[in-house]
Amino acid sequence: MAVRAVVVGSLVMDLAFMVDVRPGPGDVVIASDFARFRGGKGYNHAVALARMGAQVSMIGAVGRDPYGDAFLAALEREHVDASRVVQLRGTPTAVAVPLITHDGAVGYVQYPGANRLLAAAHCADLPDCDILLLQGEVSAATSCHAARIIRNRGAEVLLNPAPVEELTDKLLEVPTVVSLNQHEARRLLGAGGEVAGVDLARQLHHDGRAAVVTMGAAGAAWCDDDGEGSAPPPPVHATDITAAGASFNAALAISIAEGSSLEQAVRLANAAGAYSSTVVGAEPSLPTRAQVEALLTPA
Repeated sequence: MAVRAVVVGSLVMDLAFMVDVRPGPGDVVIASDFARFRGGKGYNHAVALARMGAQVSMIGAVGRDPYGDAFLAALEREHVDASRVVQLRGTPTAVAVPLITHDGAVGYVQYPGANRLLAAAHCADLPDCDILLLQGEVSAATSCHAARIIRNRGAEVLLNPAPVEELTDKLLEVPTVVSLNQHEARRLLGAGGEVAGVDLARQLHHDGRAAVVTMGAAGAAWCDDDGEGSAPPPPVHATDITAAGASFNAALAISIAEGSSLEQAVRLANAAGAYSSTVVGAEPSLPTRAQVEALLTPA
């Protein structure tokens, strides 16, 4: 039986520019390429989960505009239940401008639009699920409300608190698994740059809450009640890491919901993130389960 997943999160239209360098004050940088992609951490999680075989329901907010219409149509094509995605009047669908350099690194400008208006009332009819995925791009109060509902039903809750500036203590208390990158982990913990990923994961592990810390090309570290460790990703040539984190967390969520150990889940997630980094654009880079598992199969 397929894993049942619910995503409460953001939908963001990415207007992506490929540049040699990101501009400084007063600079004008000529892009070498441009494309428009559907994205946002919530949307990326939902589509990645569906492509990897989960039965997915998405809860989010878009504007009553062409971008909002495009998101609803795309979710239907990806076989994601979008019946709880609301179209709001008077506010646009969220937009971001990723500036991608040729080494695959990316910086963003984002306008949150309708994402900021997703309210607890929009989560009043959450379907039953095996795991709920949350991020930091919608209201922490809304995420916390959804998490408490799902935890009370006995299911897993995975929180990817990005950006960490929006995280509240109440929301951090609710997940069964917290997954974030090492830079976010250091900011959250007030740790110095010398603190290793495993040490960060150990500090984030608390009262039965498992922790995963991603480290880019170095892979990911984990810590839970059964132990701790780290693992590298499969070797790939990265071209765009925009949705690598979303692919990682979707695979992590599916594996956890399937009953895998956290170590096994991290290894599958590493492969998903690695695959995603080899494809330009958020949505095009979200892998299938077969594409992920192929990276874990010796040649």
